[in-house]
Amino acid sequence: MDIAKKIITKLPLEELWNEKGTLNARRVSSRLNAADVIEMLKAGATFVVADVGRPPYWIDPAHRFEFWKTEVKPRLADFGQAFLDQYPGGYCYFASKWHLADELALIVVERHH
Repeated sequence: MDIAKKIITKLPLEELWNEKGTLNARRVSSRLNAADVIEMLKAGATFVVADVGRPPYWIDPAHRFEFWKTEVKPRLADFGQAFLDQYPGGYCYFASKWHLADELALIVVERHH
């Protein structure tokens, strides 16, 4: 399969890839809350958006704080507590912490709509 055409078919995400191929990445923590996300952002982590029907969308690290404030923070859901109509636009995110092989941390936000 052409990696450029590979899309997410189900959540939770089981593997992570970019335009170059599948990455040596693993989920190390689920159920991140706002405080967890802020701590990770301050340490240099950035976001990857997982949305069924699309490839993973990598947020430019230079825009990670703006993306957090405008897109994720108002829609960050608690696990088991998500009612889509209570979030702007009728969708929400569940956040998890992933590590790449070089131990770089990523915040993967899975979009539910």
